[in-house]
Amino acid sequence: MFFYYYLKNPKQVGALCPSSKKLRKTITQNIGLESVKNIVEIGPGTGAFTEAILQRKHKDAKFFAIEINDQMAQKLSKKYENLDLQIGNAENLEHFLHQRAMPNVDIIVSGIPWALLKNNEQERLLTVIHKNLSKGGYFTTFAYILPSPSSKAFRLKIFELFSEVKISKIVWQNIPPAIVYYCKK
Repeated sequence: MFFYYYLKNPKQVGALCPSSKKLRKTITQNIGLESVKNIVEIGPGTGAFTEAILQRKHKDAKFFAIEINDQMAQKLSKKYENLDLQIGNAENLEHFLHQRAMPNVDIIVSGIPWALLKNNEQERLLTVIHKNLSKGGYFTTFAYILPSPSSKAFRLKIFELFSEVKISKIVWQNIPPAIVYYCKK
């Protein structure tokens, strides 16, 4: 299924297969998921990170996911029946937060394929993320270690925008291997 959606629209899906267990663990560690009040996942796809978030988050934390691909969202809704899932573009994050009476978000976990986005798309989305993230909050995302001009541009943008950016060790157990960015506002 994942491969089919990738071939159909690589910009929306961004990968040939779901993220590995090791990448799921790496992207959700060291960001305080267990103690925050408001969590958003953007680009959950088939729910690889969703599962890790649901396992780690505090039981009283508010959590919702934003998925742009209708078919993937339908499958995700069936997999996690009680998941608050918003179908739409993450650029509308502020509106989606307002609908849920969430003034801001403490943690944003992203599965978005940043290297496949155009420069202006990266900028718009990063601006929205940064604006709606609470002070001291985390934006965490990953990137494949395959170099590209777009991935280099993304890396420069997050270092300019966030007060602190840490990078994980390479997750070799993922296809393709990836790194995680932990970006603190």
